[in-house]
Amino acid sequence: MTPPDGLTFDDLIAKLAAHLRTRGSLTDESWEEALRAVPRHLFAPAAAWFNSNHAGAPRGRFAVDEDPVGWWTAVYADTSIILQTDDGAGDPLSGKGLFSSSVSAPGIVFPFLELLAPQKGDRILEIGTGSGWTAGLLSWAAGANGVVSIEVDPEVAARAAANLGEAGFAPQLVVGDGTEGRPEPAPFDRVHVTVGVSDIPMAWIEQTRPGGVIVLPWHAGGLVGHRLRLKVLNETTAVGCFHGTASYMMLRD
Repeated sequence: MTPPDGLTFDDLIAKLAAHLRTRGSLTDESWEEALRAVPRHLFAPAAAWFNSNHAGAPRGRFAVDEDPVGWWTAVYADTSIILQTDDGAGDPLSGKGLFSSSVSAPGIVFPFLELLAPQKGDRILEIGTGSGWTAGLLSWAAGANGVVSIEVDPEVAARAAANLGEAGFAPQLVVGDGTEGRPEPAPFDRVHVTVGVSDIPMAWIEQTRPGGVIVLPWHAGGLVGHRLRLKVLNETTAVGCFHGTASYMMLRD
C-alpha cells in the first residue's frame, strides 16, 4: 500500500519527524530512521478513529478507501489510533467508550524509547503489545531475536502478529498476564511498559538484570501519568526518577 497522488512516504515521515523534534519528543536521529524502517501505516486499521490533543492534528474517523489523503495524513500525524474500546465490547470506530487498546501517538512513544535507550543485542521485555508497532521499533533497535512482547488480549495479539509479519519483524509474542513478566528468557536488559501502572509488579524487577532499565507510565490516580525510568539494583530494588507526563491506558491482568 502506497500513499495516494500528492503525498509521498518520505514527505509524510519528514513532516512527522519535524513536528516531533519541535516538540522535543524526538532528539535522537536514529529514531527518525526507525520511523522509516517500521512504517506506522502497516500497524493501522484500514478504518479507525484517530485521537489527538494537539491543535491542528487530525481527529475523528478516517478510512483509507473513503478518504485516502485524510487516512494517510492522520496515520503520519501525532495521533493515537484506537484499536479497541471497552475491552472489546464497544465500537472502536465510534470514538465513544473507554479506549482499551491503541497505536500510541508518536509524541508519547519516542520519549519512552529514548529513555529506554535499547542497544543492539539487548534482551527486551515489552508489556502491552497492542498493534505491534513498538515491538517492531524495539526489534529494529535491538535485533531480530531480542524482544519478547506480552499482550493480555488474544484478538489484539493476533492482529499484532499479522502486522509485524507484514512489516518483516518476528519478536516473540506471548498472550498472557503482563504483571507476571516472562521468567524465560529472563533476565532482560530492558523492560518497556506501554500501559499505565499504579503498582509496579515485582516480577519486572526480578526479571531484569542488575544495571538494567525499566521505563513505564506511572499513574498514581486520575488521568495524568508520568514517565518513570528505573535502574535495577538487584532482584528486589529499582530506583529512578520522573521525566515529564504521559497518560496511558491502564494495565489489565
